[in-house]
Amino acid sequence: MLNPNCIFCKIIAGEVEAKKYYEDDEFLAIYDINPITEGHLVVFSKNHYFNVEEMPQKEWEKLMSISRELAEKEIKELKADGYHLLINQGKAAQSEVEHRPHIHIIPRRFGDNLKIDPR
Repeated sequence: MLNPNCIFCKIIAGEVEAKKYYEDDEFLAIYDINPITEGHLVVFSKNHYFNVEEMPQKEWEKLMSISRELAEKEIKELKADGYHLLINQGKAAQSEVEHRPHIHIIPRRFGDNLKIDPR
């Protein structure tokens, strides 16, 4: 079910444009509008959930599998050195979009100076 107040649901419904990387009947991967690195993607279900625990287990497993496959495909295309798969759950984790879970695929390159580890 789509939420009329959700930006990701508006993208799914075609009401808001986004640059798509992947789409099937259940999932969508788009380029992040404010990328952390070149090729930063966001992968999400076409079903709207407010929290990770609301997503059925089989759908969760498919989301994770697709995210891994897309990350591996994209780093080859970009000739990147690695990637992060990142999930932000809740506002305290800086999750501004209440369409959860959504997975960030963040390509990495040696020397890109991006710091994700807080140490």
